[in-house]
Amino acid sequence: MRKRVGILLLSSLFFGCATAVQNESVKPKSNIDEVKVKVSQNREKISSLENRVAKLEDRVSSNEQNIYDLKKEVEEIKQLISKISVGAPQTSTSKEKKVPKVIQIGAKDLYKQAFNAMESGDFEKAKKLFEELVQQYPESDLADNALYWIGEIYYSHNDYETAAKYFQDVIDKYPTGNKVPAAMLKLALCYRGMGDNDKAKEILNEVIAKYPGTPEANIAKVKLMELEK
Repeated sequence: MRKRVGILLLSSLFFGCATAVQNESVKPKSNIDEVKVKVSQNREKISSLENRVAKLEDRVSSNEQNIYDLKKEVEEIKQLISKISVGAPQTSTSKEKKVPKVIQIGAKDLYKQAFNAMESGDFEKAKKLFEELVQQYPESDLADNALYWIGEIYYSHNDYETAAKYFQDVIDKYPTGNKVPAAMLKLALCYRGMGDNDKAKEILNEVIAKYPGTPEANIAKVKLMELEK
């Protein structure tokens, strides 16, 4: 009887040790699987980061000219500040004053931003930028275009009265500008929209007489025929 009990105890000890050894042998494999999963996840993260870097590089490349222009303006401002600093009298009691660096966006950049905003449907931003262009660069050859497109935005929203003011500004402020024929045509259409057909006809006839053979004159003839029906 004692012999049987001893055998059973030995058997239990043997199987227990075997199970422990088996469990220990599974752990390394489990750890390896976990490491593989982490490596795979890290590779995905690296791939995602590489894609983001590539996109950023594309954006930097496409905006290279703008970056160059901005750097150039910064250098010009630095030179101006340097001249002011050299010419200004210095005293031992005076505290050093920092001159704020202001980078003014050029007319072309403002126009581009405004036009892109208009095309994307952000009309409020477009109007603001076009207005800014006219105020900062009234002598620019883009100023009349800016006024014209503000008028177009109001015209597209059927605000004919406000649109007419901007089209009239194009004609009055920039009489030799390239947007005058188009502004006159749209001014006539604004009067038609406001119900003043006589004034509309008068301006359409003026467009035909002043700018014969132009697309605006051809459109004016069609609109005039519509009004006379």
